[in-house]
Order: sequence, then structure tokens, then C-alpha cells
Amino acid sequence: IALGIIGCSSPSGSNVDQEERFVLIPAGSFKMGSNDGYDDNKPVHEVTITKPFYMGKYEVTQAEYEVYCSYGSSSPSSSYGDGDNYPAYYVSWYDALVYCNKRSMAEGLTPCYSINKSTNPEEWGELPTAWDDPLRDTWDAVECNWNANGYRLPTEAEWEYAARAGDDTVVGLTYSGTSNVDELGDYAWYKDNSNRTTHEVGTKLPNAFGLYDMTGNVWELCWNWFPNSYDAETEGGSNPTGASLGDMRAARGGSWYNNSDICTVSGRFCGQPYYRDD
Repeated sequence: IALGIIGCSSPSGSNVDQEERFVLIPAGSFKMGSNDGYDDNKPVHEVTITKPFYMGKYEVTQAEYEVYCSYGSSSPSSSYGDGDNYPAYYVSWYDALVYCNKRSMAEGLTPCYSINKSTNPEEWGELPTAWDDPLRDTWDAVECNWNANGYRLPTEAEWEYAARAGDDTVVGLTYSGTSNVDELGDYAWYKDNSNRTTHEVGTKLPNAFGLYDMTGNVWELCWNWFPNSYDAETEGGSNPTGASLGDMRAARGGSWYNNSDICTVSGRFCGQPYYRDD
């Protein structure tokens, strides 16, 4: 599963060129989910994002990832797209935590994630690599400081809100940038046009917020544990962050491998947090 869009809760203290690499997403409310598709898209529920946040314009690239991290097993290859401007993949959810905090620390920001009260990934120990790995209990207890100004994965609500970009439509299949499947190829690399590989980020049209590849190219990791259906208590209301326990972590947006019916703004996927894939 690929590394997802990185959110930044506040621009203060950052030396990153926000105008070049990030979009400021305004606060607002929207209807999350869909009445169509799979059961885990349901029910439609009202969500409010109460404060603006920054979202990366592009999926995290291999060049960005490799400044701070190395791949734990397979590395990007010519088979699935290899180069500075291709999206990072073969990155697990645990890998993403490490990347976010290392980048935050390097840029003088306050890291969002802590494990055993430490925000320094060098003190977290080995990454879990299997379902029955005893290290999972420690890593799965990771805490997020939602008031920190460092990099982090978006919540599912933040991701879908940013992908919809002001479109509150819940009828039919809606993609990030268009509701017309005949136009999907203008906005996304997916099964019909990808030639079975990733593509350089930002080579399709952006959505109305100016975000690229929110549909297709690679799956984008989110913070949330993945439930089989939405729970109003943890997934609705203001700034929901999801359940506190689970087995799988959520991913959004579809990929180069998926059909159009998977690559919707409400479509959801999940994977083991240790799992790395193309």
C-alpha cells in the first residue's frame, strides 16, 4: 500500500514552501460515504472539519520519501514505476509513521506521532512485519497529537473532504474531479489507462482544491482503523478520527490496478499496517 497524502495541521514554524507543495483546505461540512457501492461505504453521515489544514498537492514521491527513509523489503522498480517523481510505494502504514516524524523533525516542526511517549522514530525499535509479530501491540498503540504542526496521515474524513473538494453529492459514483466516468481518464491513472504501472505524480488534472491523483495512481493511507461500516460515534460529527482499536488500517482513492467502481471518493480499502505493496 502506498504512502498517502500528508496533512499538516498548521503552517506555523514550517520552512516548507507551502504554496509550491501544499494546498490549504478550508474548514467546512460535508456528507461522507455513499448509498451506492459496498456496505463499508455506508451509511452516509454528516461530518464537519472545524479548522483549515494543509494537504500535499501530490502523492509523496520517491525522491521525498528517500530523503528520510529506505524501503524495508521490495523497492520501486521499472515494473511499477521508478524515479524521483513517481509516487512512493512498498511503504507500510508503520513506515508512514516513521517518515512523517522524521520529516517533521528535520524541518523543525513538532512531530505528531508518539510511541511509548517518544516522538523519535529511532527509539521506536524494529517495525512489525507480520500478523503475529509481538511488536504490533507497541506500534498499534501509537498516539497522535492532533494539535502538533508536523506531518501526519489524514483522517478518512479529511481525505474524503479534500477529495470531494466542495462537492457534496452522494448520488451515484463520484470521482475526485468529476462525476462522469467518461472523464475519469482526465483525472486519474486507473486500470483502463495505466498500462499496469504507476505514473509520475501530477500528470493528470487536479480537483477543484488543486490536489492531484486523489483518484487512482496509488492507494493513499489514512490514519483510521478500518471498520466494516461507519460508526456514527467515531466516524461522524466534528473532526472524527475513527475507532481506537482494530486490525486493519484504511486506504483511499484506488490505484493504477483498480477499475473505475473502486476509484471513487467514497470507496474504501484496508490492509494490514505492516503490509507493503505496489
